[in-house]
Order: sequence, then C-alpha cells, then structure tokens
Amino acid sequence: MNEIMTIKNLSAFYGSKEALHDITASVERNRITAIIGPSGCGKSTLLRCMNGTLSQEAGASFTGEICLEGENIADMRKEELCRRVGLVFQTPAPFPFSIEKNMGYALKYYGKKRSEIAAITEEKLRLAGLYDEVKNEMGKSALQLSGGQKQRLCIARALTVEPDILLLDEPCSALDVNSSRTIEELLLELKEKYTFVIVTHNLAQAKRIADRVIFLYNGELTEENESGKFFDAPQSERARAFLSGAFG
Repeated sequence: MNEIMTIKNLSAFYGSKEALHDITASVERNRITAIIGPSGCGKSTLLRCMNGTLSQEAGASFTGEICLEGENIADMRKEELCRRVGLVFQTPAPFPFSIEKNMGYALKYYGKKRSEIAAITEEKLRLAGLYDEVKNEMGKSALQLSGGQKQRLCIARALTVEPDILLLDEPCSALDVNSSRTIEELLLELKEKYTFVIVTHNLAQAKRIADRVIFLYNGELTEENESGKFFDAPQSERARAFLSGAFG
C-alpha cells in the first residue's frame, strides 16, 4: 500500500461538541479518495483537519495524529503544511485580480523569478485544460470567468506550488453538468502526477472517479474500501442503507 497520509485516532471538536470520533484512515498516493456520507456527518471537518485549518477556527480543535509522508502535521510550520496540502473550496474562489496575478500569487511569495512564474503558469493552466481559453486574456479579471473556468483556475493555482495532496471540498456542487464532467475528467488525468481527496455529496460522481472511499456516518468512520468494492458490495449495514437510499 502506497500511503502518503495516515490518520490515527482522530477526533475533532467544535467547543465541547464532538464532530469526528476516533477516525483511523489513510490516503494513497496518485489516487482519488472520496469522502462521502450523509449531510452533517463530518466530511468537510475531516478535510480541514487534514490540512490543519480546523485548528485555526475559533473554538475548534482535534486530537489524534495525522502524518504526511511519516511526519506529524502538528510539527510542521503552517506555511509548509499549506503548501504541501492544498485546498480548493466548494464555491470557486479566485482572487479579485487578473488571471495572471492569480497564478503567480503563491509563486511570487515563494521567491520564484518572473520567467519561472510565466513557465509554471502556462504549464499548470495547460494541465487544467484552461490555457487555450485564457492565453490571450491573462490580464482579464479572474472574476469574469465562467464557474467552470474559475474552478479549473483554482485547481491550476493550487498546483503551482506542487502540493503532495490536493483537497477538494464539493468542487462541482456549484457547477452545471458539463462543467462538472470537465472537472472529473481533469482529476482523472491529473492523478497520474498528483494525489486528490474529494468531499462530495454526489455519489454517482464518487463512483465514476474515486479509487477509494471513506464513508462517514455521524462523525465515525463506518467503512473504508476500494471504490468498486464499496459501491458493489458495501460491508457495513449503514453503508448499504445509505447507498440503497441514494441509488434505490
């Protein structure tokens, strides 16, 4: 098993309320892992634990251990963890300036030269299938892009710093069917080079693109399995009932 991240005995809290209870799971390199489950089961909370941002929320905390490449994320500088574990939000959130500045934002922070920024910008926009659409409009405000283009820009921007893992929180929920399918095809192509964890309420989407599934129910990990096995023959009664309600 080619694990890039391991999660051991993770519990998460908002004040005194427990949102996740004793989660132990793993993320495998160059695969798409889908976190699924009923609304309010802790999917997004788990995602925010994985890149350390939950601890930055007022009153929120988690216990247990999350290791990236064998190193506990609690021992990492926030800047390093943010670079190595990227996050793309549910609603596309480009910065309110040009496409070019969006792409160069993190690169400039990390001291890349102008020529390097230009080369990396083109490379990542091409990976996201966006370059040909925007190459003559790099000075255009990113806010003027379509919803699907904005989300691909956010993915391309996140890839500029070469993250070990890219987390995506419901990346297609605000998009139309065609844009959603474009994002799915993009992730399937990019997993040869990158590792993705996606939170999605769309079980058909998870079935189409995920290699592995983490199924949460009431803040507990009920099942973790290969996608095909999970959808074809779920092991837990809760998973069977959930899938029956969704696909039945």
